[in-house]
Amino acid sequence: MKLAIVHDALVNLGGAERVVATFHEIFPAAPIYTSVYLPERTHAAFRGAEVRTTFLQRIARSEQTLKWLFPLAYLAMRRLDLSGFDVILSSSTYCAKDVATPPGTLHICYCYAPFRPVWDFDVYVAQLQASAVKKAMLAVAFRAFRSWDFRAAQKPHHLIAISNHAAAKVERAYRRKPAMIYPPVDVDRFSLGTQSEDYFLVVSRLMAYKRIDIVVQAFRELGYPLKVVGTGPDLARLRSLASPNVEFVGAAKEDALIDYYRRCRCLIFPGEEDFGLVPLEAHACGKPAIAFAAGGALETVVAVNDRTQPDRPEQEATGVFFYEQTPQAVVDAIRLFETCTFSPGVVRERARAFDKSHFKQRLLTFIESATARPR
Repeated sequence: MKLAIVHDALVNLGGAERVVATFHEIFPAAPIYTSVYLPERTHAAFRGAEVRTTFLQRIARSEQTLKWLFPLAYLAMRRLDLSGFDVILSSSTYCAKDVATPPGTLHICYCYAPFRPVWDFDVYVAQLQASAVKKAMLAVAFRAFRSWDFRAAQKPHHLIAISNHAAAKVERAYRRKPAMIYPPVDVDRFSLGTQSEDYFLVVSRLMAYKRIDIVVQAFRELGYPLKVVGTGPDLARLRSLASPNVEFVGAAKEDALIDYYRRCRCLIFPGEEDFGLVPLEAHACGKPAIAFAAGGALETVVAVNDRTQPDRPEQEATGVFFYEQTPQAVVDAIRLFETCTFSPGVVRERARAFDKSHFKQRLLTFIESATARPR
């Protein structure tokens, strides 16, 4: 079986890039096709891979530039020559699912979610620092793009969603019922943190919809040490909201990031994500999470105050939920956290349920089954 991997763009170090790195582990001989590849900004695992890019490689030298050129990314993907492959395994939020596959070639798309600016524009733009006129123009442009993205999502023979939450969104947007396989967590890459220092931790790209602002404001009231790991366009606004007890660390290499996880008191996860690997990476270090009770966190964090399971024993818990995206809700969740005791061993075992060994087995089984079916 000759297989090719296709991914939207390798321009940052996020959860999707970790998934593609796991694809590469499973199929090390498979070439990786992508619109743009910036090796200094993404996963080190790709530096030994055969990465093939598009004409956008000469134009887009940053993630931000590529975002403004996203319609061209769809066109670039359509121009890829994928002849000679039996299976195309795409990893996509937007353009990779739009590749043209030759007749007889099986296309399986690991679809993270419908393209957020197109299908969930109001949420995406709510915290954006832009004029009303600019927001209105963006709304018209993105909503006009829905039909293109919808047609692209009809191309793969199979869609796989990353969580039950994401699967429901994919089905609503694309009118196709996907399979579901949780993304991989490389638990063995993380070591158990046996001691905690006196700081809380946020790990995120600094984008407005991630709602890091409510955490920064909450810690201005609490006065506790907070470290924020990550970079992004919302950094200046967040700095303007922060008090001296909030430290913006910037981007962190993998070893340094693991060290931050191991030494923190607790991770705080304030956004609504379709899955969210960060709480599970913290769990792999034995650290609990305080998370907004929405999206993928409902499937990964075992909260002591989960309203859907009020009788859950505290000794099984791996974190605390808050139910409104407000600074006060974060403060209240931290106060509750301080009354709880979490077992590092139990917390780490929760991450084990999402270990990449399970992902590899489930994905291989799905591909084998799909290749055996008539198309």
